Amino acid sequence: MLAGIILALVSALCFAAAGALQHSVTRAVARERGDSKSLLPVLGMLPQMLSRRVWWAGFACNVGGFVFHSMSLHLGSITIVQALLCVQLLFALPFATARARTLPLGRDWTGTIAVCAGVAMLVAARGSVPQTQSRHHLVPAICLLGLLLIGILLVVARLLRATARTALIGIASGTGFSLTAVLIIVVADQTVRLGPAAVFTHWNVYGLALSGLVAAILAQDAFASGSFPAALTAMTVADPIVSWLWGAILFDQIPPETPAAVGTLALAGGLLAVGVGLLAHSPTMSRSAQFAPR
Repeated sequence: MLAGIILALVSALCFAAAGALQHSVTRAVARERGDSKSLLPVLGMLPQMLSRRVWWAGFACNVGGFVFHSMSLHLGSITIVQALLCVQLLFALPFATARARTLPLGRDWTGTIAVCAGVAMLVAARGSVPQTQSRHHLVPAICLLGLLLIGILLVVARLLRATARTALIGIASGTGFSLTAVLIIVVADQTVRLGPAAVFTHWNVYGLALSGLVAAILAQDAFASGSFPAALTAMTVADPIVSWLWGAILFDQIPPETPAAVGTLALAGGLLAVGVGLLAHSPTMSRSAQFAPR
C-alpha cells in the first residue's frame, strides 16, 4: 500500500502540471472561437489546441501521470488511489501562485488542511482492507452503468448554460476517469496472470483505451466551456466518489457495512469535497486561469 500511495502522489503531481499547462490554452482557444452550439465544442478546437507547444507539454505530463497512476492502482486500493488524486489541487496551488504572482490565501490553507485530513481519514479507514479480483464478471455491468450516467449528464448539460453545464461535463469526465481506473486494475491483473500478449485478446484493454479517450475529451471540454473552478471541482470530487462505489462493488474484500465504517467514509468524503471546493474556487486559481501561455 505504501508504494501505491507514493506512486499515486507522483501521478497527482504530473496531472497537476498537465492541468496547469493545458487549461489556459484550451480556454484561450475557446474564447477565440466564440460560443458553439454543438454537444462537445472542444472537438472543433482540436486543430488549434494541437498546434500549441504548451498543450503538448501538458499532454506529456498526462502520459507520465497515467503510467504512475496505473502502477499505483495495481499495487493499492482504487478507493485510496483515486482519493489521493485530490492532492493534485495542492500541487496545482504553487503553479497558480507562480502564474498569478501572488501568495496563497487563508482559504487556500484551509482547503489544503481539509483535503489532507480527508485523505488521511480515508487511508486510515480503508487502507488495510484486502482487495479481491474475483468479481471481474461484474465489470461489463459497471461499465454500462457508467456510460449510461455519462450519457445522461451530457444530454442534461446540453440543455443548460454556463457554470451548470461546465459542472455536469466535469462530473461526466470524473465518471469516465473512474471507469478508466477500474479497467486499469482489470488489465493490469490480466497482464500479470496471462502475459502482455494475451491481454489483447480480451475486450478490457480496448475498453480502457476508449474510456480514457472519452474522459480526456470531456475534461478538455469542461475546461473550455467556462468556469475553471466549476470544472475542476466537479471532476476532482466526482472521480473519487464514483470510484469508491465501483471499488466497493468490485474489489473490496470487505465492503463497508458497519455504521462506523460508513460514517467515516462519509466524513472523509465531506472533508474532501469542502477542501476541493475551497481550493478550486479560490481567487488564486481563478487569477491563474486568466493567463494563456502559447
